[in-house]
Amino acid sequence: MLIADGGGAPIRVPPMLRAGILLRDIDIAAVVRRAASDDAVNVIDLDSVRGMASDEAAADFVIDTLGVRIVMTRRAHVAAHVASRGGLGLLHALAFDSTGLMRALEGSASGPGVGTVVSPGAVLPHMRPSELEELARPIVAYGLLTRPADALDCLELAECVVLRQDVADELAAIARDSTQPVRNLLTTVAAEE
Repeated sequence: MLIADGGGAPIRVPPMLRAGILLRDIDIAAVVRRAASDDAVNVIDLDSVRGMASDEAAADFVIDTLGVRIVMTRRAHVAAHVASRGGLGLLHALAFDSTGLMRALEGSASGPGVGTVVSPGAVLPHMRPSELEELARPIVAYGLLTRPADALDCLELAECVVLRQDVADELAAIARDSTQPVRNLLTTVAAEE
């Protein structure tokens, strides 16, 4: 599970959950500050960082300088480049980008070290099992989820889900009050280091 950080209030990873932090929709200076902080930044949405290109050189900067080895991108060649560097390149195949979904289904960026990012509401629940099998793994559900139950439902089809802080906190509360720990149902997209 990943908790999205848009540069606002500091993100907290609830102790009851296995989770990482996703940096998105912020400028390059904030990315550098957040990556240098004590919080573990596991993933950067490269295309959403203001002031940074979204090419192989930017991916190299993220990996080499910031130490973040998981990169989301809409560019298949960048996802493949991240994988060639020993990281995990996640190719966006979101609902508003039908060509991205087609590229992901055609396997233009597949193989070891490449995964797929899909919308949890507009794409994931409507995919046929055969289409899901064609996507590069891991599959990350990345979109607006407002209820913990929706996040758990997504984890039936995807290996990882991206959450807002409030939904992550609600899942942590469920884990504290449950005899079946929620954290065992959730997996992180963070690469083994």
